[in-house]
Amino acid sequence: MAFASSIQKGQIPVGCQLCEGGNKIKWKCITCDSLMCDKCKNGVHLKIGKDHKILNINDIGKQEVSKDTIIFSEVKCDEHSNQACCLFCNTCNKLICFKCITKVHNGHELIEEEDYNKGKVELKPKQKSEIKLEISKVYTTDLNNIHYIAVCSDGTMWMEDGTRSKLQHVKLREIRTEVITSLSTRIYGMAKTHSNNILVVTETKLQLINTMTGEITDSRYDVKPLIPTSIHVTSDHRVIIGARSGGKAFPVTGRRVVIVMDQDGKQLKEYEHDNHNKPLFTYPVSVTCTSTGNICVVDGLDYDDRGRVVVLSPGGDILGTYTGHPDVNTEEKPFTPVGILTTPLDNIIVTEARNHLLHILSDQGQSITYYNLRDIGILRPYSLALSSSGTIFIGCVSKSGSPDTTKAKLYELNYSGF
Repeated sequence: MAFASSIQKGQIPVGCQLCEGGNKIKWKCITCDSLMCDKCKNGVHLKIGKDHKILNINDIGKQEVSKDTIIFSEVKCDEHSNQACCLFCNTCNKLICFKCITKVHNGHELIEEEDYNKGKVELKPKQKSEIKLEISKVYTTDLNNIHYIAVCSDGTMWMEDGTRSKLQHVKLREIRTEVITSLSTRIYGMAKTHSNNILVVTETKLQLINTMTGEITDSRYDVKPLIPTSIHVTSDHRVIIGARSGGKAFPVTGRRVVIVMDQDGKQLKEYEHDNHNKPLFTYPVSVTCTSTGNICVVDGLDYDDRGRVVVLSPGGDILGTYTGHPDVNTEEKPFTPVGILTTPLDNIIVTEARNHLLHILSDQGQSITYYNLRDIGILRPYSLALSSSGTIFIGCVSKSGSPDTTKAKLYELNYSGF
C-alpha cells in the first residue's frame, strides 16, 4: 500500500488546544470540537462542558462513531514528540508518525486518515467483555507485605516481605499459608530456576537458594561492577537481569542496563541505549519476557514510584512504552507500576498497588484493558506469579503505617481471554 499522501501532510504537531503546556492530545470534544490533554479534560473542560461528548482519539473513526473525525497531523506521536502522526496502526491500535513505520510498524496493518474517519475498515481493539478474571482462593499469610513471590514445581511458594526483611518458603493450605522455612534476609527480586531452586537479588549480587536445604550461595550470574535490581528466568533457561551503577537511584548518574545470560552465566545480550544512543531505562524495577523474546521492563522514574512499562524487541528496538491508562491514571493518580508477568498468550500483566489496579497489555505494550481490583475486594496488589495449573497469584501489601499484626493476603485467580 502507498501512504505517500498521508506522510506528506504537515509535520508540525499541535499540543492541547486548551492549555499552553504543549501537552499530548488524548481526547477530542465532539460538542465544541476541541482537542485536549488529560489534565484539561479533567480540569478546565470539565467545568465548561460537563454534558459534552468526549472521545479518546483512538476511538474516533470506529464504525459506531464514524461521524466523528480527527486530523492525524494535529496529534503528536507518542514515540517521537516532535513529529505529527500520519497513519493509524490497526495492529497496535495507535496513531503513528512516519518514523515509526520503518522502525516498528513495518508489515503492520496501516490505515490512512480518510478510511479511518469514514469507518471503511474494521478496527479491532480487544474488548473488556472478552476478558474474565475471578478470585478462586484467598490465603492469609504470616507476612505484612508480599513484595515478591515464586511458585515451585511442587506447588509450594517462596514469598518475601521487604519491609520486615522476611523470606518464607510456604505451603498453601485451605485459607492460609504454612511456613516451611523462614529466613531473615532482604531481597530485591526473585525467580525460580529450572532445577526448582530460587535466584534472588540481594543488595549487591545474585544468590541462589537451595529449596531443599534453605542454603544460600553465590550464583554464577555475575554483573559486577553493576548492581542487580531485578531478575527473570525464561522458559528456555535464559536469565534476564536488570542492573544499575552504584550510588543514588535518582537522578540517574550511571548505567541502567538489562542483561541476558545463558544458564551457565555467559552474557548473550545487553540492552542499554536506543537507536539514538539515549538510555532505555531509568531504573529497571522488574523484568520479564514474552515467548517470542520481547523484553518487558517496569521502569521506575523517581522516588515517588512513578513509572512506565518499556517493551523491547529481541534486537533492542522499542516496541512500546506504556505510561498508564488515561481513564484511571492522572496527575493526581499517576501510573505507579510494580509487578509484571506475561501470560501463555503473551499478554503483559502489570500491578499498580497504590491505585489497586491491574493493567493488561499486548505483547508490544499497548493497552488492552485494566481492572480496578478494589471492585472484587483486592487491595494494594503488588507481586505476580503464574501457577503450573494456569492460575494467577497476586501478592498484596499492607497500607502504610499498618500494625505488625496486619497480615497480607495472597489471591489465586482464574482468568481467560488474555
